[in-house]
Amino acid sequence: MWRQAGVVAVTMLFAGQLMAETHNARGLLVATHQATLSSELAARVIALPKKMGESFQQGDTLVALDCRLFEAQHEKVGAEVKVAQIRLENSKQLNQLRSIGTLEVAIAESELQKIAAEQRIAQLNVERCDIKAPFDGAVEQLDIHRFEVVQQQQALMKIVGRTQLEADIIVPAEWMAWLKVGKKLQLQAEETQHTLQALVSHISPSVDPTSQTVQIRATIKNVPASILPGMSVLAIF
Repeated sequence: MWRQAGVVAVTMLFAGQLMAETHNARGLLVATHQATLSSELAARVIALPKKMGESFQQGDTLVALDCRLFEAQHEKVGAEVKVAQIRLENSKQLNQLRSIGTLEVAIAESELQKIAAEQRIAQLNVERCDIKAPFDGAVEQLDIHRFEVVQQQQALMKIVGRTQLEADIIVPAEWMAWLKVGKKLQLQAEETQHTLQALVSHISPSVDPTSQTVQIRATIKNVPASILPGMSVLAIF
């Protein structure tokens, strides 16, 4: 009986050691959605509804540009479209009366198509006056001020999503023998001591030849409000 009890105790101890065996690696939290917004137009900034650190929803206006010039251009082209439509209708009537040929009608149709395309361009420019948020998030960095004149392709602000975070983790290459996409892991945030549940979502297709390591990315299931991009984590597999 004592012999059997000893065997059971040894077996349970061995099993406990296996369960306690873990693999650890360090990582960094990154936002799934992040972007540097730039201007597609040269215009004056008339409004900055959101400041650094403030949150926003997808579709909110983040930068408003002075749109009076582009609105006037849109109205001008709209009037030209009406004139081209009248000319086309008149050309069709004259063609029915044999006063002009089909060539003149075709030219009038092409002119209307050309001006209609210019109208679409003018409409796009009007829409570009309001730079809207592409996703839910917060302003990370603001590079402009109200009343400044910005140029095309000028960086205006950096934005970052807060609700969806991932972890970039560097692991030894030999872990590839058992580490697969979908593997569950825990992430311990060093700054807040939160424990996060995550899944391996991506594995780099190549090994760093110098360090013999592989970069992986883990997707976090539920992100508390206190967890922010840039925090360091300990990944526990």
